[in-house]
Amino acid sequence: MIKVVMALVSTAVGLVLLLSFRSHSAGTPRSALAGASSRPSSGAAAGSGGGTSAGAASPSQTAAPRRPKASARPAGRSGTFAGDPIDTPYGTMQVAAVIINGKLTDVRPLQETDGGRSQQIDAAAIPVLKSEALSAHGANIDVVSGATFTSQGYAKSLQSALDKAGI
Repeated sequence: MIKVVMALVSTAVGLVLLLSFRSHSAGTPRSALAGASSRPSSGAAAGSGGGTSAGAASPSQTAAPRRPKASARPAGRSGTFAGDPIDTPYGTMQVAAVIINGKLTDVRPLQETDGGRSQQIDAAAIPVLKSEALSAHGANIDVVSGATFTSQGYAKSLQSALDKAGI
């Protein structure tokens, strides 16, 4: 009888612990253009401290800068523009942007990171990065989980290609 009671109590305690467990969220996606250290600058954290300062910034002063609208892109620009080669810890990443009438229509890898596991990571990550870049019509894409360096190199090379295209 004691064994049955102990088993029921242990089961109840285990169930309570299991149901009270809260996992951490993955957080917001990081931009691949942000680089490895995407910490806010000291200016961004100035108004969020617990100190009291007479010159605290108002919300209108800390607003993010506005980006130009997509319609500001040149309409007639077309061609294939090679981005800068970007060195990563696992090799060099370089892409070319295909632009037709001022719109990103394709991204082609010119160089991928080197060797073994990097080739496997690139084979999985590059199609995802391409799809995101084409959906975003630019290089402001999220990092692919497990392919941080590939993602950052891809986005930076793509951004340099778009800069060369004037987009």
